[in-house]
Amino acid sequence: MAHIFTKQEIRGVVLLLPVVVISLWILVGAVTKRGKSDSTEAPIEVSEGATLSLRPFDPNTVTYEELRAMGVDKYASRGIVKYREGGRTFAIAEDVAIIYGISDSLYALLKPHITIGEEYRIKSRTYPTATINKSERKFRNIPFDPNALTAEGFYNLGCFSARQAEALVEYRERNGGFRSVLDFADCYLIDSALFAQMKPYITIPIVEKSLPRNKRAFRNIPFDPNTLTAEGFYELGCFSARQAEALVEYRERRGGFRSELEWRDCYLIDSALWEQMKPYITLSPVARKRIDLNSADSLTLIAVEGIGARTASDILRYRQRLGGYASVAQLLDLKVVTKENYALFEEEFWCDSCKIRKIDINFAPPKELAVHPYITTPRLRKILKTRQTKGGWKGLEEFLKDDIFTVEERNRLAPYFQFTSVEIE
Repeated sequence: MAHIFTKQEIRGVVLLLPVVVISLWILVGAVTKRGKSDSTEAPIEVSEGATLSLRPFDPNTVTYEELRAMGVDKYASRGIVKYREGGRTFAIAEDVAIIYGISDSLYALLKPHITIGEEYRIKSRTYPTATINKSERKFRNIPFDPNALTAEGFYNLGCFSARQAEALVEYRERNGGFRSVLDFADCYLIDSALFAQMKPYITIPIVEKSLPRNKRAFRNIPFDPNTLTAEGFYELGCFSARQAEALVEYRERRGGFRSELEWRDCYLIDSALWEQMKPYITLSPVARKRIDLNSADSLTLIAVEGIGARTASDILRYRQRLGGYASVAQLLDLKVVTKENYALFEEEFWCDSCKIRKIDINFAPPKELAVHPYITTPRLRKILKTRQTKGGWKGLEEFLKDDIFTVEERNRLAPYFQFTSVEIE
C-alpha cells in the first residue's frame, strides 16, 4: 500500500508540532492573564505622578486621613475638610469641583466615587408648573432677574430641572449674588448655548452690582495681623476660609507686618475694607527676619519692597552665574537694580557664604571659568596659558605675581576660588 505522506513530510510535521503546541499555550495564557487583569481594579495614575486608590466616599463625612489613604494630595484633602469646617455642606458632587487644590482632571477622577448622604442632598420639592414636558424643557424667553428668583422661579424658566433650580439658588447664596450678566454666565450650570438664548432676557438691577463677594462683613473688633491664626482671620467676618489661610502664608513669607501700610498693601485688602479696619488694627512689633540671598526663591524676593518680577528673575540668574552671592552689594552689578531701590531692600538680606559654589582654579575646565561674570576673556586666556606652563597656583597672591588679576579683581574672586594641591616647580 502506497504511503500517504513521504518520510520528509512526516519529519516536517513532527518538527512543527511542538511549535504549534507552544504557541497555543502562550495564547491561552495571555487571554487568561488579560481576563484576570480586567477583573481587578487597578489604581488610577494621576497626571501629577501620584496614584489614587479610590473607593466611594461622602465629602461631608470623609476624614483627612481617609482621603490621604486614597491617594488624594494634602492640599485637596485639607480643602475638603476646611470647606466643612466653615459651616458648609456638599449638596451635589459639583460642589467638590470648587474646592481649592482640586483640578479639573482630579475632579473627573473623583466624581464617579462621590456619594452625597441623604441628609446633605438638596431636598426635592413639588412645583406648581407641570405643563412643560420634562424631556422637552427649554428656555421660555421671559425676562428674569437671577438675583431675585426662587428655586421655583428658576424651574419655571423651563430650562432647568428641579434639582438644578435648587443648585442655582445655593450657588448664588454661596457667591453673594450675581453682580453682572457675565457673573451669571460663569455659573457651572449655564453652557454657552443656553447663555446665548438667555442673555437678552437677563435683568440685573444696577444696585445689585454692589453685592459683596459673600455675605461676610468685618465685625469691627480689634485685631493684630501679626498674631492671628487662619481661624482668627476667618472670625473677623470678612475673609473666607481659603483667604484666611492665604493671609497666614503671606505674612510668614514676609516675616510679619512691620507697619499698617504693609498690611494695607496685602493683595486681599481693598480700599473699602482698609477704611473699615484701620481704627481696629493693633500691630505687635516683629523682629526683622533677614533673607538669605543664596537660598531665596522668586516668591520670597518679590515679597520684598522694591523688587518686582523682572528684578527677582535677574537676581536668581546672576546668582547662578556667580555661584552664589558673597555680599549683598553685588546686587548693584545688575542693571535693573538702581541705587534708590537698593537702599529700600539692602537691610532685608544677608549672604550665607557656605552656599557659594567654589571653582577649583587648578583643574576647572575653560567652560566653567568662562561663565563666571568676574572672569573676562583676556583674563581667561592668561589663566589657561599660565596654568598650562606653570601647572597651577597655591594661593591668590600668586595671581598678582603672575600679573593675571589686579588687587581689586583678586578680592572680588577670592570667595569663589579654591586651590587643590599641585606640585609647582
